[in-house]
Amino acid sequence: MTRNSPTDALVPAPPWSSARPRRRARSARPPLDREQIATAGLRIVDEEGADALSLRRLADELGVAPMSIYWHVKDKAELLELIGHQVFAEIEIPPLRGDWRDQLRDLHRAMLAGVLRHPNTTDILIGRARYGPGGLALFERILSILLAAGFSPESAFDAYSSLYLFTLGFTATAGRSPEFREIQRQGVLYLGSLPEDQFPAIRAVAPVIGRRSLDEQFELALDVVVEGIAARLT
Repeated sequence: MTRNSPTDALVPAPPWSSARPRRRARSARPPLDREQIATAGLRIVDEEGADALSLRRLADELGVAPMSIYWHVKDKAELLELIGHQVFAEIEIPPLRGDWRDQLRDLHRAMLAGVLRHPNTTDILIGRARYGPGGLALFERILSILLAAGFSPESAFDAYSSLYLFTLGFTATAGRSPEFREIQRQGVLYLGSLPEDQFPAIRAVAPVIGRRSLDEQFELALDVVVEGIAARLT
């Protein structure tokens, strides 16, 4: 696999970016840069969630004055965007193999693995973070696969949207904390106790709820989405 890490210099900056040239260091301290900021911010989000992140909290994490952060990002919104860029850049784009269906499956498995490494960033990834170098590289690869398969530009984007919404939606509900598992267990027990004459369909399905692993659920749903896209091409 190749790392999804095109350099910022190769991608034009979007109009809302406030990235500025690096200021010359005034002391022996190594100069702070946006990559260091993103890495430290992502560490806070991973450990404590996005609500815990602030520019002051980040400055404490890096051992710098808050104004040092403001030199590189204008506000928390831009900081979150930068963190999203970092997550997308960590996703490894797999080599092309098989037909276009296989290629889409491989790529979205890689996306799932990348996002699940940072489950607290799901909300961040649906915003402007997609327009960073890593997000654009993924977008380009998916569209290239679909266009090469014979989809029109409009159909290719429709297919991309379906896969993107499915993957991020899946990751948003993939939390398997002990609390989640206990809620799920109680819910299944409750469904199995409902009156069968009033809820025959629920009672028939309740015994099989939760029998698939997270990976099995993803593969099953991914097949449904990909084959549905293939049916539209046919």
